[in-house]
Amino acid sequence: MKITRKILSLSPGWLKSPILMMASWAKSLLGSIDYAISYVRRNSYIVDRWEGNKPLAAEGGKVVVFVHYDRRGVLHDFVEFQLTKLVENGFRIIFVSNSPKLLADAVDRLIPLCAIVVRRRNVGYDFGAYKEGISLIPDIAKLDALILANDSVYGPLQELSGVIGAMDADVADIWSITDSWSFSFHLQSYFLLIHKKALAHPQFEKFWSELKYLQTKDWIVQIYEVGFTRQLRRAGLRCRAAYPYRQAAEAVVDTIRRYRVLEVDQADRSTGISLAKAFQAESRREIMIDPVQRNYLIMLFHAINAGIPLNGTHFFWDYMIDHMRCPFIKRDLLQQNPAEVPYLIYWERVINNVSDYDTDLIVQHLELTLRKRSI
Repeated sequence: MKITRKILSLSPGWLKSPILMMASWAKSLLGSIDYAISYVRRNSYIVDRWEGNKPLAAEGGKVVVFVHYDRRGVLHDFVEFQLTKLVENGFRIIFVSNSPKLLADAVDRLIPLCAIVVRRRNVGYDFGAYKEGISLIPDIAKLDALILANDSVYGPLQELSGVIGAMDADVADIWSITDSWSFSFHLQSYFLLIHKKALAHPQFEKFWSELKYLQTKDWIVQIYEVGFTRQLRRAGLRCRAAYPYRQAAEAVVDTIRRYRVLEVDQADRSTGISLAKAFQAESRREIMIDPVQRNYLIMLFHAINAGIPLNGTHFFWDYMIDHMRCPFIKRDLLQQNPAEVPYLIYWERVINNVSDYDTDLIVQHLELTLRKRSI
């Protein structure tokens, strides 16, 4: 994609459309080849296994399959914190690392927290790891609940007991933290809670038994992340997000209209505030919007109004944390900010306003991992 963007930047306008078509075709071809190759890949890529101090229950109970990746094999403190919170809420952990190695220090810290720790080759990315973690559960249909989670987020920023408690089995069989409308509606797979009814459903077992180890990320999203929600809904299971995109998008548009952001006279506006604060203002006079923020809000308004699906965990991040009390913030938002969301520099302030989460856990990780970028 970086090469394609570079070529486009150097090409005349009349060449850009054919280049995009060729790039799309090449991407599709590579995905098709990858899918064909997946049929000859082996059934398991686990290379190391350690038994933890918290064994799985003989029958029933609650289990987390937690997927980890760090190229140096480090267990970062923010990951250990999330695992600790899951244990405090009664879950036994199967820790699956896709890392090239797992340091001895990491294993030593994981054993007291986990039932099983495995390291596998990074084939199939998160969904390949989820599949292998699930295969280690003796009788999944007898579990009371299963969480599939990974280390692509920081948190929890709120008490996990309240978050999980709100994911009522009487309301939905499968819950996520957030959803997405990209490609088609689906639950985002960085945190999924699956209740007993779904675990015992034949379609759940069928989905994972038929899952192939793909190496093309876009295909994994389209076939498996989107496909998971689609297949289980078609089987009659109820899927819901605890912090849905539509709620955040509607609130953004409502606030833009209520405070007449589209009509703001820039000559009278000189001080910027975060989007989250706009939702708490009681009158239009309290809204002070600078040109950068105004242009950003106008872009959001037109995109939402046109039905263009946005990444809510990026574009609405501050509203979701400050107003909706979403318990996680995406790592790639802080590490890359691919959509160039303005005023991300205030992320720590937004979190501290609504949470006692130790943001030093995030800062320490960013200090270790960021290259040619500050936050």
